[in-house]
This record gives sequence, structure tokens and C-alpha cells, in this order.
Amino acid sequence: AFWQAAAVPSILLSPCAWASVQRALEFGSMGPLPQERSVRLPIAGGAPLEMEWEEAVLQKSIQLEEIDSDVFLAAKDDLWKPLGARGVFGGQTICQTLHAAILSVPSAFHVHSFHGYFLLAGDAERNIVLHVRRVRDGGSFATRSVEARQRGKIIFSATVQFHKPEPSRGLEVAMNMPAVAGPEGLKSDREYMEDLTNDQKLSARMREFYRQSLARPARAERRMAPPPPGVGPEEPVEHIWTRVSGRLGNTTEIHLICLAYMSDMGMLECAYKPFGGLREQPPDMMVSLDHSMWFHSTTFRADEWLLFETRCTRATAARILSFCRVWTQAGELVFSCAQEGLARHTEPLKTLPLPQAKTAKL
Repeated sequence: AFWQAAAVPSILLSPCAWASVQRALEFGSMGPLPQERSVRLPIAGGAPLEMEWEEAVLQKSIQLEEIDSDVFLAAKDDLWKPLGARGVFGGQTICQTLHAAILSVPSAFHVHSFHGYFLLAGDAERNIVLHVRRVRDGGSFATRSVEARQRGKIIFSATVQFHKPEPSRGLEVAMNMPAVAGPEGLKSDREYMEDLTNDQKLSARMREFYRQSLARPARAERRMAPPPPGVGPEEPVEHIWTRVSGRLGNTTEIHLICLAYMSDMGMLECAYKPFGGLREQPPDMMVSLDHSMWFHSTTFRADEWLLFETRCTRATAARILSFCRVWTQAGELVFSCAQEGLARHTEPLKTLPLPQAKTAKL
């Protein structure tokens, strides 16, 4: 469930799943809450080692099997469908597509841009087959087209471009990191959820949902920062510190791929801040339409705190367009992304009253 403002940020559901879950839980139309499975991974020279579920998902969900030349398989056993979602978590499809493209280029090239379209909901009960087409191989750039398919149909397609690093000769420009509080001391999404398990304003079914959610290990941790000076509570922008739970390996690629995974967490919910938050006025339907990413640097770790600033620049015609920038704690802008999504409502939304301006008494 993803919330914002005075509500709760969480990584347990995508915003596209939240509306259906809330209604299903409140009105009793959802069956028993599923239990998380334990994942066992093989270790070299011995028996499988049992790992925490969220760490295994992030490690294993990017793993692909090459079944033909530039054709890769994402096994159904590693796919994750969030509770209440229409299909496989979009961030997982994004990172698998990126991984397939990375496997087809020389190691001297680093991904710098990715543009993808969600075409159909992914079925978590079927393998995903990723087909890579080598569009161009140049001296400085390489371009790949990737299609993720199920039942012979394309569920996600992307164009990915790679660049061989070269010096900028002093051409360095970057936006400054917002002056927000650091992650230390901020309440985590799971701590908010612990409070909700005892919130008597919620139904018993909802409280039980939060209890069972807390019993499952998290894939990532998020801590929402208060708005920086000059940013009003009604502005459609959020600042959230995020990191992968557990430690990742030291290869550059795994951190790029895991950052891509996290970039799909809650990109659209900032549009609901002027309306009291996604939880207050949830849509009847919400789906991601497309996702674009730009990788500015490889000098970061996805398992260390990164500041995500997500801002809705336009919401109209039942579509939301949001942009996100990501900084390290040291203040380096390492990543940018954009997403457009569909959000349908049967009832008009009610905006929050604007704060009254203070006037001097004469």
C-alpha cells in the first residue's frame, strides 16, 4: 500500500493495486490473505541456503536464463504479483527487461536511457520470454529493443541505449538536492503500518491486512521526509528516502537494475497530494502506461539511502504524468525518470482547502 502526506508510504503494494485492495478489504470481497512463500537459493558446494524472502526476490528477480541467442527466460517462480494488483509488479518487468538488454552489450558500455511501454498485465503464473533485438552497435553507443512476451503477446516493450563513458571536459550541470531531513530518525513505512494495526477507525479486516503485511519481509525500505522549506502541503511533490533491504553484491549492474526496480514504487501517488492523499480518494482503476529512465552515474549503491523526489507535473484526461529525481546522501544527482499512468474515478475528487495567508495586523 502506498500513501502520502499525513498518510503512510509503503512498498507492500503498488499504487495501482491500492484502490482495489482497499475496497475488497472493506467490503469483504477478498478471500483469505495469502501467506508469503519461503525462497531457497542454492549455495556453492552444499545444500540450499534459506534467505530472507525480500532479499531473495530482489536478487533472483533479475536473474534470466538464456534459452536462445538474445532470447531470455524470466521464470514464473520468481515473478511477484502484489496483493490486489492486476498483474506482475511493473518494476520487476522493467528490471528484467533492462537486464536482458545489459546481457547483450559489451561490458564497456553502460546504460544511459530506457523508454518502455506497459502493454498488457503480466501473468505471474506464466514464464516471461524476453526477446532482444540489436538495433545498433557503434563505437560510442549501442541500442537495443526488448520485448517481454507471454502467450505470444507483448506485455512490455522498451528501447534501451548504452554509452561508452567518456570525459565531459568540465561540462557538468546538476540540480541541487532539496534541503530535506536525512533518513535517520524518520519513521519508516513499516513503523507507520504498526500504528495502523491498532487504528480503531479502520475495519478489523484492514487491521488484519496490515498485521499480515508486517509479517512479510520487505523488499525495500522507504522513509518519507517532511516537505522542504517553501513547499506547501498541497503541492503534488513527495520526498522519500529509499534503499533496498539487505546488502547487494558489488557489481555495477545489480545496483542499476535494483534502482530501476525501485523507480516504479509510487510514481503516480504524488498527484493525489492536493486531494488529501491516495488513501483518502483512491481511484477506481490505476495502471502505469509508460516508464522512462536516465542513468547519470554509476557511483551509488541501491542498498544505501537514496532520496527520491517525485513531482506530478500534469494530471488531466484521466492521465497522470510524474517526474522523479534521485540523489545520493552526498548530494549527487544519479538518476531521473518519468512515468505516465491512467487513473479513473467515478466520482469527482475534492481538493483540500488552501491554507490561509497570514496578514499583518495594523
